[in-house]
Amino acid sequence: MQSYLVKHAAGPVKISAEWEDPVWNRAETAKLEVVSPKSSSHHPCTQVRMLYDAQNLYGLFLVQDQYVCARSQHDQEQVCLDSCVEFFVRPAGEKKYFNFEMNCGGTILLYHIADLFTKDYSHIPLEDLDTVERFHTLPRIVDPEIVEPVTWRLGFRIPLSFFVKYARIDTNLSGQVWHTNFTKCADKSSHPHWLLWQRLPQGSFHQPDAFGELVFE
Repeated sequence: MQSYLVKHAAGPVKISAEWEDPVWNRAETAKLEVVSPKSSSHHPCTQVRMLYDAQNLYGLFLVQDQYVCARSQHDQEQVCLDSCVEFFVRPAGEKKYFNFEMNCGGTILLYHIADLFTKDYSHIPLEDLDTVERFHTLPRIVDPEIVEPVTWRLGFRIPLSFFVKYARIDTNLSGQVWHTNFTKCADKSSHPHWLLWQRLPQGSFHQPDAFGELVFE
């Protein structure tokens, strides 16, 4: 099982900052190097960094991509069909997990899930989705597909108050161990692919018992 250390932010965190910004340079880098065998020959280099402070959990994805699309026009549409990065997370002591799925244009799909396959999950309402701040370097809609190589960033800020509303968490995250996976997909691009940080049994990304560790400094 892999483990990712979320460091405490040394100062204010801007999710719109460059990858090499001094605050983000403090963060550990996770690389999504597990490739699903059903993927096409396109395996974009995908990395993610995370930080936290007393109020928020922050993330920043960097994707060196090609064949990029973003056709979903509204939150809670199936953004996994687009060029999409995903942060799956289950807080400590919880049975349910969250799937923060965000396409390259910042559109999000988010459920609170006990078991996706038995449809035991709830949609996060739009007013709570709006508390998850997103930054994206590409336009909200990318259609037609960008066939040339392109590097894009997707940053996000999740207030700890969001987790408090849906889970029994201690907002003093220091030393806690949650469980997570970082994934990348583009189901309906011309070159579909599925990449993971933590290797899972073959099949769906939705296997929380096989997630890696998210350890807070």
